[in-house]
Amino acid sequence: MNQKVIKIKEIENLLSRKIMDIYKYQLKHQLTNISYKLLDHTLIVFLEGTITSPEKLLKKNNSSYLAKQVREVIDSAIRPQIKRVIEEVLDVKVVDFLSDTTIDHDLTGAIAIFEFKPNKISKYYKS
Repeated sequence: MNQKVIKIKEIENLLSRKIMDIYKYQLKHQLTNISYKLLDHTLIVFLEGTITSPEKLLKKNNSSYLAKQVREVIDSAIRPQIKRVIEEVLDVKVVDFLSDTTIDHDLTGAIAIFEFKPNKISKYYKS
């Protein structure tokens, strides 16, 4: 494996570990997968398995509206932490961070838009 691929994998592993730690230590919840796509000044993140047991229980018992409200509160608490992790690991300033979760598919998608190209990884990606 070449150095470029190794460095990208190291960065993805560090991001994944730090994001999973947020869910593990604050929500006592284990994500099933995290994947990334870097496009110029934008990082797209897919978090699989984000829905917690209480949310699943509410949905199962015909309280989808309440489950969605709980998810909105969780997302609003987690969002700034994920943004901060991205900024730290990639050594960038995130100027906009958008995210949304679908309870039906147990998936969260996030888009981080950078002020400039990531210093640590720009030499490994071509625009």
